Amino acid sequence: MKEYSVKDLKAPFIKAFIFTVIMAILGGVAMIGVAKHKKHTTYTAERYVLISHKMNSENNSSTGNTNSVTNDDINMMTTYEEIAQNEEISQAARKHLSKQLRKEYTAAELSDNVKAKTRPQSLVMSLSVTTDNPKDAVKLVNAVAEGLKEKLPEIQPGAGSVKLMAKASKDDVSSVTTPHTKKYAVVGLALGGLLGMIISFVAITWKKIID
Repeated sequence: MKEYSVKDLKAPFIKAFIFTVIMAILGGVAMIGVAKHKKHTTYTAERYVLISHKMNSENNSSTGNTNSVTNDDINMMTTYEEIAQNEEISQAARKHLSKQLRKEYTAAELSDNVKAKTRPQSLVMSLSVTTDNPKDAVKLVNAVAEGLKEKLPEIQPGAGSVKLMAKASKDDVSSVTTPHTKKYAVVGLALGGLLGMIISFVAITWKKIID
């Protein structure tokens, strides 16, 4: 049986370590390239609307009645969310868009991009639209708010009136870029390093078997 000195054992492992590091770096660089190739940015514009019944003098004469109407409105907010995301609202919204935008976004596509959210115990609803173009996002969400104001009374008789808050503007648009390059780089380093270790282990083992 062949005997190995410390020097004989040390050299292969140093080479294996260097090879593993190189593979990890190559993996990281490769995944950064993939991330840049897949990189995609979306833009979200948001507008708020208030949905409630107006309190007239008769309502104000009874605190209990006023609270009851307000609670009813609050309980309806979840339903209003679903209506706001309905294609029927998007169809009404398209009437407020330019011909060019109507060509680019069908009612179905617009409806898919609309998100409506409300906070617990609140009469304020957040409408948001996400697209690949920040200017389009602003115009679309403003149109959706107008569409909701027009169509809600028809879709839900007895619903509270819709008061539109400040218009969305390009200054308030948020953006999200995916995938995250750093995460891809870390995954690439890990996979490259793992592959390097496997190849090195196989190479060292095979060499010892041959020797």
